[in-house]
Amino acid sequence: MNEKQLRVLIVEDNPADAELLELELVNGGYAPRISRVQTANEMQAALEGSEWDLVLSDFMMPRFTGLGALEVLKASGKDIPFILVSGSAGDDVAVDAMRAGAHDFFTKGSLALLVSAIERELREAKLRATARAQREQLHQHEKLAALGTLMAGIAHELNNPLSVIMHQATLLDVSLSGDPRQARAQRVLYAVNACSRIVSNFLALARHDPPRRVAVSINEVVHAAMELVAYGLRTDEIEVELMLSDPLPAVEGDPQQLERVVINLVTNAQYALRSREAPRRIVIRSGVDSGGHGVLLSVADNGAGIAPEVRSRIFDPFFTTKPTGEGTGLGLSLCHGIVSSHHGTIAVSGEGENGTTFLINLPAASDDRAELSRVARSTLQAPPSRILIVDDDPEVAGAFREILTLQGHQVDVEVSSRVALQRILTGVYAVVMTDMRMPDLDGPALYREVVARCPQLAYSFVFITGDTFSPATDRFLKETQSVYLDKPCTFDEVESAVARALLRRAGDVRIP
Repeated sequence: MNEKQLRVLIVEDNPADAELLELELVNGGYAPRISRVQTANEMQAALEGSEWDLVLSDFMMPRFTGLGALEVLKASGKDIPFILVSGSAGDDVAVDAMRAGAHDFFTKGSLALLVSAIERELREAKLRATARAQREQLHQHEKLAALGTLMAGIAHELNNPLSVIMHQATLLDVSLSGDPRQARAQRVLYAVNACSRIVSNFLALARHDPPRRVAVSINEVVHAAMELVAYGLRTDEIEVELMLSDPLPAVEGDPQQLERVVINLVTNAQYALRSREAPRRIVIRSGVDSGGHGVLLSVADNGAGIAPEVRSRIFDPFFTTKPTGEGTGLGLSLCHGIVSSHHGTIAVSGEGENGTTFLINLPAASDDRAELSRVARSTLQAPPSRILIVDDDPEVAGAFREILTLQGHQVDVEVSSRVALQRILTGVYAVVMTDMRMPDLDGPALYREVVARCPQLAYSFVFITGDTFSPATDRFLKETQSVYLDKPCTFDEVESAVARALLRRAGDVRIP
């Protein structure tokens, strides 16, 4: 018979009686790990220092009582089956003990049913733990739903000015190339990217969207992420070493979501390293797992590591070890959610002087997905085209016009969607970039008006949104399979969106 492991805390002053209880457990098929205590302080220390499956307590001891032991267990907040064992107590004592919260009561001379009672209470404890986990999960979902509703309401208002700041700072960065003042533009870009990540993290955590399925190069994801965080790392004098295997299989997933994972892990390491003296180092490695079926990515730092008691909660939403006001507790939870949605795993290791290492394992893409990725990378350069931008915010529209003009396109702007409808129907525009939320005629309504009259223009649209959490927005984008941009967006993301719209209009719908 296979012995069942059982961690048992025995509250008993008599060693012989404790051995009797241990013998009952062994005869019942258990391999108990026993610890005996006989005072309140000893019991409290045992509960704090270890995990227990069961507490067996004598009813009356010289320096302690069974009911006192029950109160110590309650005060600990732990839900552990508690069974009292008495030498001679009567039925009235047993009833009082059960009313106080004991799970069962036995006399030392009648232990025949002790093992079956233990098995029953262990099952009940497991059911209670499952119910608590479900309630906690429901509570977290409710918190995230409330957070999502709040963030969806303000994201549009935040992302419009963020878009203008990002675009103007990027234009300054380009125009000041080689000028000492270029560093100022880069500092603004770093700050606006940080703000954008905060908004994106909240929205991504709240909306639980499945990732886009394209073949993605993890090495390219790393390089793109490092471009966004490079300035901050230099400011904190953190050395970054990239040890990326090449060639490396592609993975299937959403490049923007995976980039967000790398950014969060690197910025988390950056924060941890600020409290230590130089040298400060982050090492990012990529490779293939031992079976050849998964792509590995690790982010390691030489900081202080993560305490064991923290490690078990580190991916919980809203859990943070940072001081109030310095962390949301969402970054690592977001990373876990994104990796899991890509059918991968993420684990953390390291404590003390060994620093911290996060290891991600993602399934490799199939060969046909990898081929599509190569096709996409070779064709996502948009040729000069005529583009109409429709946005009721002149600052946002003007910023997009400057970007697209710089990229060689002929660009017109229209702040009235009603007037834009007539201009689109002339058929002179290869791409229409429109905001989702506008007065009178919003983006989806404009799209439906155009498609109802000229179905061939359906793939001409690129939607600009800061509110992909909205169920209506999400449903519309999925139903129409439209190209869209999240605000704020980079120059490369704008060019890629235009290129995808042109490819789809030309009939190549392989690239989403």
